[in-house]
Order: sequence, then C-alpha cells, then structure tokens
Amino acid sequence: MNQIKATLSKEQLDFITFMHKGTILRPDLKERLNECENKIYNPAISKPNSTKQHSPKKMIEFLSLFSRDDRFKWFTHRWDLSVEFRIEELKVQLTANKHVLSQMAYGTGETINLRTYNQVWNFINFDNSRYPWKNNQHENIRYGWHSILEQSLKNPTTPVEYIKLENGHLFKDYIRMFKSTIEFRTDLEEKDRFSELIWNTLRTNLPKDFNLIFKPQFDKIGYDLNIYCDVTAILDALVLICNWIVKHKTNSTQISIDLTANKNSYELIILHHNSYFINKSKLINPSGDFAALRNRLFSVCDFKMEGDYKHDGVKSGSLTIYALDNTTHIIENTISPCHVITSDTTLGGIKYTFTIYK
Repeated sequence: MNQIKATLSKEQLDFITFMHKGTILRPDLKERLNECENKIYNPAISKPNSTKQHSPKKMIEFLSLFSRDDRFKWFTHRWDLSVEFRIEELKVQLTANKHVLSQMAYGTGETINLRTYNQVWNFINFDNSRYPWKNNQHENIRYGWHSILEQSLKNPTTPVEYIKLENGHLFKDYIRMFKSTIEFRTDLEEKDRFSELIWNTLRTNLPKDFNLIFKPQFDKIGYDLNIYCDVTAILDALVLICNWIVKHKTNSTQISIDLTANKNSYELIILHHNSYFINKSKLINPSGDFAALRNRLFSVCDFKMEGDYKHDGVKSGSLTIYALDNTTHIIENTISPCHVITSDTTLGGIKYTFTIYK
C-alpha cells in the first residue's frame, strides 16, 4: 500500500468509494471527488505544489488516441471484423490502460482539461452507472459503453454498433454523437461541422435583433475543417461570451465573426462593435464568468481579448488580454494571472479570439 493511500483509514477509503459510485453529485463536486480519488490511487501524480501547464497540443495528443491508438481506437471506430470482438477483454484492457489517460489529466507539466477527461471517461467507462457526458447540443447524455455491456454478452455475434439500446436507438448513434464532441469533423452530420455548430450557437444565444455578420471565409474554411478539439468546451465558452455581449447590448447590436487558417492553427474571431473595457484589474485577476471561461478552455485552445478601454469614463486607448497562452499555468487549483498590454490605439470594439491548434 503506497504512502498516500496508507494515510487514510479503511473507513475514509470506503466513504470515498461510496460517494463516487453510490451517489449523484453536482458536476463541481464530482470533479473534485474524481481528482481526490485519482490522487489516492495514483501516488506519482499527487505531488504538492505541482504545476499544470496550459497545453492545447497535449489535448490533441489525448483526443487523437481515439483514432490512432489501438488501445482506445475501438471506442469510437468500427471494430475490425477480422479480430473476434470480446467486450469483457476490452473492459479488462481499459482498466489496465486507464493510467495512460489519467496521467494526462492529473499529472504535472503539460496536462489536459479535467472536464475533457471526465467527458471522455464517462463515455468509455464500463463501470459508469450514472455520470453523464455532454453532446454538442448542450444535452447531458447517460448512454455509453456501460450501456451495452450486458447486451453484448448476450448477443456476441451482433456488431457492437448495431446493438439497440432501451430507448430504441442504435449504439452507433451515440458513438457518432460522442465523436462529434472530441473532433470537429466533416464525415458525420451536417450540424456537426465547425461552421454549422458555431453559427447555431451564436444564433441561439444572441437575441434576434442582433446583426450577425459572418465573413465569407468563416464558412469557406469552417465548413471543411477537421480538427481534434474539445468541442463542448468551445461551445460553452461561446455561450458565456454571448451572455457578456447581451449584457452590453446598449453599446452595439452588431457582431462580426471571422475565421482564419494559419500554418498550425485556426483563429475564430468575434468582434462586438463599439463595446469597451472599464476595469483593468479584474482582467488581470479574473473572477466569476471570466475565471470560469479560462478554466473551461484551459488546455483546449489559446484565448485572448482585445478592446477599447475607458478609465473613469475617459477613453484611454485599448487593452490586449492574454487569458490563455503558453505562459498560463495552474498551481494548487489557482490559475496564473492574465498578461495585459495597454496601447494608445483604438479598435472600435471588443474582439474575442480563440486560437485552435491543428
């Protein structure tokens, strides 16, 4: 028994197991409990004062496992029929290989987003009985690989994707749904394409009297974009930004949306015309929704804001806020301050830029 686990009594360990597997928790409590449990059973990743580095590239490495690594590929791809499918063996292998995934979330240095890890684990975990994952329509889904374990054992010759669930849907429908949360893809459904998801999210969360101007290249690039990404994290962040824009509706109801393609990344740019910042200190050390957005996008993509600035009601140039970049890190659950640069130039509004890496 390792040193960390030995510091807890049997009663304490039993309580953690009960809370984790026997009760329904709020998402924030579940996330904290998952972290506690992983630290207990993974002593190598329980170092005090450990630093987690924002790393979208680490996230790409994690998500690409479900397309490129045979240990995890079959959770999202059609099974190779030349190899006999044994779901019990797959369950045993997942237990043995879980550390590959958990180390990426709970380790030190470059780490993935914990909510992304939970999203993936709740879909593939055979022992899951109640924890949901979120699809790209913001719905909580409780069907996953645990849902077909019994049916697959009873019908071993039925291809796993054609197993019918209790709600009448084929399991392949949920595989497709899950795949569309870890990649922007062009080979699924029309509504799962990058340009369609972003367009629908903005249209849904901004009132009808807003004038949304989508630049031609937004659709030209976004319609055929294929990229590994925590799709639900991007959409969650867009909903928050829409809320900010609506709160400052009196500044303007005109929004411009652009998308550019660079060598190693794409940039999604949303400009709220004639809006401006008024509190520089809250931009350096965010709280509330801005802090939540940074945590949601940690290791998902880079994020910055640029906008005009008014100090005590007086126009004072503009600010650029680097909210997530290669200098961002987390120590003991506290994310590092934003880097803010001032300028004498004006921009004509506030620009939100997501840098999504290839």
